[in-house]
Amino acid sequence: MDTAIAASSPYDQPLHSSFPSFSGKVNIKRGLCTHVERSLSEEKNSTLKTLKMMNIKKALSMAILLLVAQLSFAQYFKLTQNGFVSNDNSDFTVVDVPNVKQKDLYKNVLNAINTLYKNPQKGLSVVEGESISITAYEEEVLPIKLSSGLGKAIRKYDLSYKLTFLFKDGKIRINSPDFEAKRYVEGSYRGASGWSGDEWVTLRMKKVGKSKLYLFEDNGKVRFEDAYTGLNNHFNSLIKQIIDKSGTINNW
Repeated sequence: MDTAIAASSPYDQPLHSSFPSFSGKVNIKRGLCTHVERSLSEEKNSTLKTLKMMNIKKALSMAILLLVAQLSFAQYFKLTQNGFVSNDNSDFTVVDVPNVKQKDLYKNVLNAINTLYKNPQKGLSVVEGESISITAYEEEVLPIKLSSGLGKAIRKYDLSYKLTFLFKDGKIRINSPDFEAKRYVEGSYRGASGWSGDEWVTLRMKKVGKSKLYLFEDNGKVRFEDAYTGLNNHFNSLIKQIIDKSGTINNW
């Protein structure tokens, strides 16, 4: 920004007037630019520090949320080539419920199942006061992204499964879920092969024959991450719902 001195007319001033010389103007401009650059640099540094702090806070918040989610989500079972196993690789897990009698644990879980399922009696099998088994079927609850003639497409699989609970004083034993994931495929025209018939397609845990629809390679590598994650989440969440509900069923 130039410094100006007011005058009635520039033509009234002698050649040796007090107007700053051209070099003076350059020096003033240079000084002002240096000041502006310094201010911009300081502002930039301040902004960067603020952004860094925001990123740190954001990362910390995400870490806290993840920790809370992990703590609040019980991992009863994990899926393997041989089906679900507990964290110690057993075919069952045990939930401790201190100071609650066997008959009360049985009654509470039974009431929880009756609350969470529609018409559970159709698939319910019990040994009074000792064990409960629920056989259920859920439609299109497992989405899997699969290759098709036009790229990738989401296919939704039905789940049929069986959950079994056994009881002792202060303990609930949960057997690993027994399940099958399948979907109904209508017949289609396959060129030289002609028309294919309608059929049920099942997601296997291991490769069977020439089928390409299986979840685990021989070395244990997962082929469909969305199916693997979906199955783990579905059954662990379902068991957690039943256990949580059984603990509050009489609190009214």
